[in-house]
Amino acid sequence: MDISKKNINNFNLLAISIISFLPIIFILGSGVINLFIILLDIFFIIEIFLKKKFKYFNNKFFYSLILFWIILLINLVFSISFQDTLGRSLGFIRFVFFALAINYYFYNNKYINFILKFWTITFLLISIDLVFEYIFGFNTLGFESYMPGRLSGFFNQELKIGHLYSALILICLSFIYLFSKENKINNYIFSIFINRRNFFYFFLILFLFVSIIIGERSNFIKILFMSVFFLFLFENKNYYKKILSIFLSLFILMIIVFNNDDYKYRFWTMFLKPVINNPVEMIANSNYGSHYKVAIEVYNNHKLTGVGLKNYRKEVSKDGYSENPSTHPHQVHFEILSETGLIGYFSFLLFFVFNFFYAIKYYVKNKNIFQLSGTLFVFVSLIPFIPSGSFFTTYGAALFWLNFGLMLPKKN
Repeated sequence: MDISKKNINNFNLLAISIISFLPIIFILGSGVINLFIILLDIFFIIEIFLKKKFKYFNNKFFYSLILFWIILLINLVFSISFQDTLGRSLGFIRFVFFALAINYYFYNNKYINFILKFWTITFLLISIDLVFEYIFGFNTLGFESYMPGRLSGFFNQELKIGHLYSALILICLSFIYLFSKENKINNYIFSIFINRRNFFYFFLILFLFVSIIIGERSNFIKILFMSVFFLFLFENKNYYKKILSIFLSLFILMIIVFNNDDYKYRFWTMFLKPVINNPVEMIANSNYGSHYKVAIEVYNNHKLTGVGLKNYRKEVSKDGYSENPSTHPHQVHFEILSETGLIGYFSFLLFFVFNFFYAIKYYVKNKNIFQLSGTLFVFVSLIPFIPSGSFFTTYGAALFWLNFGLMLPKKN
């Protein structure tokens, strides 16, 4: 291979192009997501070799990721179906390099400003489309949600736009905050209608409003938690505006919920009212509670090593399990516990405690707002009992490891 500066720049631009289009790629389906993640991994590894930056892999974060992957490979040996687990266990390596590639290009590249602009504009278009769907009952492409009180946006019949929204909201808010802080909005028409200092809070309330009307309860809870922590951690001032923003968002939530029968049923009747009365009973009697119960039954039958990745669905189809089995437990802790057992679960906990410790340590030192955004998303994604998608499926994993890459400190 001709190792020239031009070749290196070409791989760099290809990688930057993929990262820039990630918000759109996430909408196009698992096959497209996997293709571009693998391409990004390849461009990243080639660039590391061409630039001879092998020391980039000589750090505790890379070692912890590889160790976590090795534990998944060891679990493969004890899987109840080696063939079903093989692809998911081996394929996990793509997310290891995906997280590292995000960290490498995001924190060490002159094109980061372009990436953030593209992500934020795309996020704004998604938000406008969701507001359009909320008003008219269909989105700008004519897609309609099949479930009352839920919006589908550009995903058409797949009701998972809330997960994408939660994964990008803090990143885009961080860029908007820095954008307004640098006085760049003074030359824009929008600055006529809103003061520069309130620019960030306007979009915060707008994005929280959109997260409510999406109608996904668990993702809204995560967004609300992230937003509150983010507001009080990213700067030590404007507390009255922060508190006002939170109360205004909650007030908007109440107006939406109690003036729309579908949202009232989803947020009040099915969720808030049972939680206020008896949260334990609410979880136990819900559909998710039955999923958690089955997951515990699977764990009890395979305590040490679990059934193996992607084998939960096969195991629960056997006789002896409770009714209403699903393809996965709909909660990351129950999924890890049932599919990898105690060994995998404690490895999982140690891995994230280790990385959280250093992420917080470096954030306190450097105050990198994007690192804070990634850390908060990873943290809320791992809150126990809040329902979630499968931890290892392409769509959910890509969003998770994107933020994990941002959570890792900048590596020179």
